[in-house]
Amino acid sequence: MSPFISSSEHPGNQYGRVHPLKIMLGGLLLLIMVIFGGGATHSLMNIRQHNDLLEQRAYEMPWSMMQLQLELGRFLDAVRLRHADAISQDDLMLRYDILWSRTPVLLNSQFKDSISARPDLWLLLQQIETRVQGLESSVMELQPGSPTYRFILAELSPYLEPLSSSVTATMHNNVHFYTQYDQVYRELGRQLYTRIIGFGITLLLLLLLLWRQLWQYRVQQLQDPLTGLPNRFVLQRHMAQMIEQGLPFSVTVLELKDFSQHQHRFGFEVADRLRQVFSHRLQQSLHPHEFIAQPGPQEIAVVARGVVELEEVRAQLSRFRQALLDKVSIDAYDFYMEPLIGVVLYPADADNLVDLLARGELALEQCKREQLPYVIFDPSLLKDMSRRQQLARDLPAALDSNSLSLQLQPLVDSQGGECHGLQVLLNWHHPGFGMIPAAELVRITEQYQLSERVFRWLLPQVLRPLSGWRQANGAPLFLSLTVSPSLFRHGLEHLIMPLLEQHDLQADALVLDVNETTAMRDVHESLSVMAGIRAAGIRILLSDFGSGGSAWGYLSRMPVSWLKLDPTFCNGIEREGEPRHQLDTLLALARVLQRPVVCCGVDHQGELDAIRIMNESLLVQGEAVGGTLSVQEVTDWLKRHRYQ
Repeated sequence: MSPFISSSEHPGNQYGRVHPLKIMLGGLLLLIMVIFGGGATHSLMNIRQHNDLLEQRAYEMPWSMMQLQLELGRFLDAVRLRHADAISQDDLMLRYDILWSRTPVLLNSQFKDSISARPDLWLLLQQIETRVQGLESSVMELQPGSPTYRFILAELSPYLEPLSSSVTATMHNNVHFYTQYDQVYRELGRQLYTRIIGFGITLLLLLLLLWRQLWQYRVQQLQDPLTGLPNRFVLQRHMAQMIEQGLPFSVTVLELKDFSQHQHRFGFEVADRLRQVFSHRLQQSLHPHEFIAQPGPQEIAVVARGVVELEEVRAQLSRFRQALLDKVSIDAYDFYMEPLIGVVLYPADADNLVDLLARGELALEQCKREQLPYVIFDPSLLKDMSRRQQLARDLPAALDSNSLSLQLQPLVDSQGGECHGLQVLLNWHHPGFGMIPAAELVRITEQYQLSERVFRWLLPQVLRPLSGWRQANGAPLFLSLTVSPSLFRHGLEHLIMPLLEQHDLQADALVLDVNETTAMRDVHESLSVMAGIRAAGIRILLSDFGSGGSAWGYLSRMPVSWLKLDPTFCNGIEREGEPRHQLDTLLALARVLQRPVVCCGVDHQGELDAIRIMNESLLVQGEAVGGTLSVQEVTDWLKRHRYQ
């Protein structure tokens, strides 16, 4: 087993998820950020509270007390000078007025709270104020040589010493307060700085983690989650750059054949691991000038610079197929990978990005539809696509004008020759493109979402004359209608039953022809849809039996009334040999399943005789028992066939 798929871990399960360790780391960083942020906020609150304490401190009180001390000393000196007749009375009164104004400043409400905390200082200031105010008359009457000056000096001099001591104590207390304030402020500043730095570092780490996660997410958005290959956006950007530079290149679109069937049969995990191997092997086979990307869920595109010659393209495709040749084993299942390939060239096939991708996918679709090894884009594909688009645009008008024609092919018993049913075929004679065969019409209606509209138009057209055809046949007669894949869904019986009742027909008048590929697209869904159809009484015919598209176990559970063989199994059975042996084998399988068989494509009498020799009671369809009939021809043919 390739080491690329040996891991049991499913890569797709991790797409878009964040590793638990990253979540834990991000949560831890976020928690640390909250802690540092909360600490910084707490430090800021402490600093603010500390500033509030500083603001509550009375800054002017010590200076006012020093001014009081200074003015008291100056006033006493002025008293002495007045006694000595060295200054005038006006100068003395000026000094007294200045001294008299100092104590009310200290005793007002601004400093009251600060001074009242010290009763001794409060009492001292009150006493000074009382003494100063009480000396007013003495100061006014003081004359040179008068003994009154001693009285003034005796009243105020005792307060100089305690006032000086109080000023010194207040200044010392302020110095101590400011020293402590500075220490606490510096400590709070260090805490705030540390916490802000921690918060910043944590924030940076968290942003780096988020950036890394966003970068990984961006890378994931440019990759396929399962294979890891660049996605459609990267592919378009790469191609756009080459187009701008004018470099010729080829675009090869690859898809794993039968991938959808692998999903249904083996499960999505096995299918996804198979797709991993498919993309890995292609990636390993690339040359330096080649770029690989995954533009869709199942498609892989390889852009090869300078590869525009057909020989180079074929050599590249051969290399890719060789890289996928070896068997791969997944969960005990062995797979051989076969690619479906479409190629488009720049600038030969398209000169812009949109057309290049569209035409590459168109070539891939052609490869898928025609079951070819590869398809290199050709302008005829555009003509075919344009033709189908025009047909799809014209089809609704053709339905409204009843321009489509019905053809019916009898289903006849191989032994008795009785006609049991008529298969309805739809043709269209387009005024511009001529006759559109039934197979192409089915593809167009399916591709352009017109199947239900055509089916609703078709049912009344064939049910209306059915009663007359039954009367002409003289026996029960059913109509076989092909069911397209988009119609094969829940509720189909509810679309049919009202129309049957409207034409007074029972449910057994209609048989739905379901292709084996359609039935096996989603087996469990198909079983449920078939059960609903059978519960309504409508019978089911499984066509293309023997083509290998059915799983035997599921086939035995399907409530089908007939198994219709692929037309190729009736070719060459008129002689003994391998074709007849294959037919015998298929008939034996049908007997085991207990289901009757319809052999179509019986166009020669020899083939009809060979079927009759097998002594099997089968329904036979083909030119040997009845050609294609128009609606107008059915009645006459049934009458003639009835009396043969």
